[in-house]
Amino acid sequence: MFAIERIRIIKNHLLKENKVSVAKLSELLNVTEVTIRRDLEKLENEGFLKRTHGGAVIQDYVEESLWDANEEGKDVLLYQEIADTAFHLINDGDAIMLTSGSVNSFIAKAFSARNNLTVVTNDLLIASAFSHSPANTVILLGGDLEENAVYGQMTVDNLKNFSFDHIFIEINGLSETVGMTVSSTKKATLIQQAVKLADSVTVVCLSRFFGTKSLYRVGNLNIAHRVLTDSNLEDKHKNYIYNNNIPLFTSIDVYEN
Repeated sequence: MFAIERIRIIKNHLLKENKVSVAKLSELLNVTEVTIRRDLEKLENEGFLKRTHGGAVIQDYVEESLWDANEEGKDVLLYQEIADTAFHLINDGDAIMLTSGSVNSFIAKAFSARNNLTVVTNDLLIASAFSHSPANTVILLGGDLEENAVYGQMTVDNLKNFSFDHIFIEINGLSETVGMTVSSTKKATLIQQAVKLADSVTVVCLSRFFGTKSLYRVGNLNIAHRVLTDSNLEDKHKNYIYNNNIPLFTSIDVYEN
């Protein structure tokens, strides 16, 4: 089993159980305890967990800040699945923007294991995800603080100073009739301006939000260069993406067309 697959399994186990033992992981993954300890050390350096005597526990950042933010605890596993996929869509040294959102917070944690990224965001949780990642540069936009993110004219003006290799925009609804939607007009305005500055636009959306709509329209799906979601996406929604000739990523190993 490759290291990246072991890491994914360890993360998913911790997200379910909050703690794990080295002995149990060694048996589960059929590798030595030395290998497991190295994997746990790597995840601790990323800020995902804290090692304990004989095992590890999940960091408070994931357990408290993100788990409580979900509508359903099971969504955390889907968030991590999407984040694992996103990690492979960028390269070290890229300039990236992550807009505010719970899924993008998980993507930020995954990206913190990269090197020499320049990450711009309007989200405080996303910025804090890189607090233990000195190899990367994080820029938090200015603006009016609303909950855990900043918006407004100052934020839009700040954006004009940047250009990005990639932008990951998290949306709250995607339907054939309305297109992409989000929960606030300020969020919609920020995304509409930000996508103009990126070479590649990735739309991030949980599968359960496909076929639904939120209050404020961002635009048509054709502004996207790819769509990133979880593996629960129904075939009827996949067909919508295919008909728009947009690459669809539904898991770390699956690019669908």
